[in-house]
Amino acid sequence: MKEKKNLGRREFLKNSIVGAFGGGVYLSSLNSSPLIKTFSEKNKSEAQKEVEVEYRKLGKIDFKASLLGFGAMITSDPAVLAKALDMGINYVDTSRGYQRGKNEIMVGKVIKSRRKEVFLTTKTTLKGTNEILSDAEESLRALDTDYIDSYLIKSLGVRANIFDERGLNALEKLKKDGKVRYVGTSVHSNEAEVVNAMVDSGFYDLVTVRYNFRSDEKLEKALERAHDAGIAVVAMKPMGGRGGKGFDVGYKNKELNHFQAALKWVMNKKFMCSTIPSITSFKQLDENFNTMGMDLTWSDRKILYEFARATDKLYCRACDVCSGVCPDNVNISEIMRYLMYAEGYGELELGRDSYNSLSFSERASNCINCDKCVVTCPNKLNVHERMVRAHSMLA
Repeated sequence: MKEKKNLGRREFLKNSIVGAFGGGVYLSSLNSSPLIKTFSEKNKSEAQKEVEVEYRKLGKIDFKASLLGFGAMITSDPAVLAKALDMGINYVDTSRGYQRGKNEIMVGKVIKSRRKEVFLTTKTTLKGTNEILSDAEESLRALDTDYIDSYLIKSLGVRANIFDERGLNALEKLKKDGKVRYVGTSVHSNEAEVVNAMVDSGFYDLVTVRYNFRSDEKLEKALERAHDAGIAVVAMKPMGGRGGKGFDVGYKNKELNHFQAALKWVMNKKFMCSTIPSITSFKQLDENFNTMGMDLTWSDRKILYEFARATDKLYCRACDVCSGVCPDNVNISEIMRYLMYAEGYGELELGRDSYNSLSFSERASNCINCDKCVVTCPNKLNVHERMVRAHSMLA
């Protein structure tokens, strides 16, 4: 299932820790102790290993993708992407809406001379069939390519949207016309339900899903089912909060690297075909690259637990229970995601652009003077406080 490529680079694995887990740890809820599936000690330092790229087959798709892919959403320096390709990373993810269309243009320029080496994914939202087709044409022009390897419809949210004829008809036509090779979805909320619906449909080839050490066992089982059905599983937002300014509160342990620990947690899942953390700098690129092949250790478990405890009341798990509950029509679920961009990932501009794309009636301005919030979060987030903060930061 997986293959490794030795690059013979001068750099070797950094930030290694002796002692490793053979399995995984669930940290989706801090109301109960983390579940340690298996534990074993090893007496070998990861620093002794030479950096390698690990490749895994993308489900039933005839392509072996680098386990570390490149999430280009907030990348502005094309040299970072170019270096990633030189290092052997061959899975690149972008979208029509990223950086108001500029991101696709940047990606297209970098990969043009080596198009056949790269598995390219881009996305649109669910809308009319002709609008989806128009978006795909815009993406093809911006990326300066004749075809898109995998075209995704994002943020579907509920089971019914997986079977929406507008999306199915558009994706089917794009494949028939040879403009898109494979099709899929990008899931930000209600993940388990949507992934199971994809499997039931028998139509999709790939899913990009928010998955990290905070995810629950229900989602893991859905992803295992998708993998067994031949659907390529790709993890976005694998860090569970990259540690923006808002996520530094109460987090004290600076000796261990929770970025690498979180990425290792995801990479160690056998059903995972690739991961697409956002990469904006050479430092992030090297840090993420060096994580491939590293075992999940006892120290990693410790740092993830500490980070989860420090940020548990800030991190929205996108369970979507709050959708449609507010009598004033505030779009709580989406606003939580945009606040995560700003606080959890340190991307204030992205959070603001996303927030201001909402209609005025969906924004959180009504929350400022509201003293009777009827929304209760099952994960104990203070919804009213989060909405007021989101409006003050992002409006």
